[in-house]
Amino acid sequence: MEMFSLIHVDTHESVTLSIMLALRTKLAGFVGRQTSRTLCNSYSSSSKGPRESDKDDLKIDIESLEKSLRKEFGDIKPEQIDKNFMNFKQREEKKRFDRSMIFNWKSALATLAFGGVGLGALLYMRKQKMDEMERQRKVMAGKARIGGEWELLNTDGKLEGSEQLKGKWVLMYFGFTHCPDICPDEIEKMISVVELLEKESPPIPIVPVFISVDPERDTLTRVKQYCEEFSPKLRGFTGNREQVNKVAKTFRVYHSQGPKTAEDDYIVDHTVIMYLIDPDGHFHDYYGQNRKDTEIANVIKMKVLKHILAQKKTFF
Repeated sequence: MEMFSLIHVDTHESVTLSIMLALRTKLAGFVGRQTSRTLCNSYSSSSKGPRESDKDDLKIDIESLEKSLRKEFGDIKPEQIDKNFMNFKQREEKKRFDRSMIFNWKSALATLAFGGVGLGALLYMRKQKMDEMERQRKVMAGKARIGGEWELLNTDGKLEGSEQLKGKWVLMYFGFTHCPDICPDEIEKMISVVELLEKESPPIPIVPVFISVDPERDTLTRVKQYCEEFSPKLRGFTGNREQVNKVAKTFRVYHSQGPKTAEDDYIVDHTVIMYLIDPDGHFHDYYGQNRKDTEIANVIKMKVLKHILAQKKTFF
């Protein structure tokens, strides 16, 4: 029976547990005797109810059990039983606490494991940031090799260049006036960017500059007429072959004259890029043929604002 399940205790267990074991033993014996009698009576065909002798035996067994319990535990005070019972409860609670501590240690180890993963993630993110900073440093180093001081003839025949344009944002494009399609498209885009930025509040003034890489055909008059076809804001520059090559090299612009036709016409292959120059005369950014005017205008707007904030921080 479940009520008589074995209880494991050591030899130093409390009196309370001794009472429990004693009761278990005596009740087991009592129930066992009663069970045997019942089984024996069940095989008796003439048995129609409990016999008087059975009742007497049951009474004797109960009296014997009571007498035995009084003899063994009659001298134990109730407060001693309560004390031993409380000690037993404390030991049980300590066992549960010890088990919970094992669980807590497991939780702590799990936390440390996840913490290790988090630390690894932080280290990885830091490495990524350092790599990005190194990449930016290399990009800036590359930018430092693009641009610089330059000087050519403007459409009025006067020498002008980076020194005269300082204090202004400049959007520069290299091309040639006989270009059938690409140059006109890119110059129109450049003028559109300038006009979009002028509509900002406050306006962001940008000076559009066209530099010819075909000095043999692009005379001062030709360049002036060409620029006026797009916008009166567009400033045109040219020079002799040596001067043009020097400026093109400064901005890493590739240009090469193609084969001539029967009419003595030719195409000039060249880099199709707009260069953004800041008010200090330094190369700041570039935009390829695939960029739209609105996109370029938004990028320049952000760069101008950042430049203004950087100048204010430097001032203070």
